Amino acid sequence: MMNPLIPTAYDVVWSVVTAAVLAFTIAAIISMMRTRHVGGLRFLVWFLLVLAAPVLGAAAWFAYGRRAEATRP
Repeated sequence: MMNPLIPTAYDVVWSVVTAAVLAFTIAAIISMMRTRHVGGLRFLVWFLLVLAAPVLGAAAWFAYGRRAEATRP
């Protein structure tokens, strides 16, 4: 059923945006799981951050978390 007040293009755009956010979030979670230096409480904090704020949390993980964890001894 189509809503005559909202053009179909909006549905397509929001579907693409939602798919991109979901893919970005899943990529961040997979990256966290593959990083050996993240464990225990750190993993839980990053995981909850990514789930609570998918775009900002995932961006923070890729910009800061992954690099900071990789340089830890």
